[in-house]
Amino acid sequence: MTQQRNVVGVTGMRVMAVYGHPDDEGQVTGTLGAFIAAGNEVTLVCATRGEVGEISDPALSTPETLWYTRELELRAAMAQIGVRDVRFLGFRDSGMVGTPENEDPRALHQQPPHVGIPAVLSIMREVRPQIVFTWQPDGGYGHPDHIAIHMHTVAAFEACNDASAYPEAGEPWAPSRLYWGARTMRRMAEVCFEMERRGLLPEPMNEDIRARMTAALEAPEAPASVVIDTRDLIAAKRRSSSMHRSQFGENSMWARVPDDLQAQVYGEERFWQARPEWREGDAAHSDFNY
Repeated sequence: MTQQRNVVGVTGMRVMAVYGHPDDEGQVTGTLGAFIAAGNEVTLVCATRGEVGEISDPALSTPETLWYTRELELRAAMAQIGVRDVRFLGFRDSGMVGTPENEDPRALHQQPPHVGIPAVLSIMREVRPQIVFTWQPDGGYGHPDHIAIHMHTVAAFEACNDASAYPEAGEPWAPSRLYWGARTMRRMAEVCFEMERRGLLPEPMNEDIRARMTAALEAPEAPASVVIDTRDLIAAKRRSSSMHRSQFGENSMWARVPDDLQAQVYGEERFWQARPEWREGDAAHSDFNY
């Protein structure tokens, strides 16, 4: 990937991003690619293989092989931005609340802290990152796996330099900063309604989605500690996203975003610095060099 400027502002650092499913990394793809292009090392950790996700085209996978399909898709997606170190924790996709998969004892959100935390911590102590990314506390939209991996990653970050905590997970290490996403659905909702107005949606919005999008329009943008300009990385981000074919088919909404709306969807990535705690109201930085 060609990068004309160092939008992350640092080099020679180690970065670790921890998410629940293949394609969750979309909120940080541009930033991870920029870290790689600027000479940093990046490790992506995915807690599950997304085995209960929807299949956009039955020619791409079956429910029995979806775990393998999605692993290959994630590796291909990360190859588009130069991330080679991709790891899976091996927990099972929990699906949504109320589904049978949600009650599976192998599911990520069913894992107690003494199982979930050291799974993340062992990689954190091995990689020894300065910067860690994960989901925000509500998981973006309440997905139980997103919330679970947020909790386990935060706990692993806080335990990482404590020699008495999970000694079997490796030698202590003190990561410097923990970030999570700081972007609401408001901009996505604006794009969704504009695409509806233009007749570009692949199918009409159902009542539930319309209600969620309408509510998102009324929500303020979440406060951010760092806002990364990814307008120069839009093509790379779209190539990466397009690798998740089993989830986002050629007829999906995201494949139809017109050129004039792409910057609104893909042009920036926003993060909240959770550790050390950021004071709300302080001005956001444009890179990680502070």
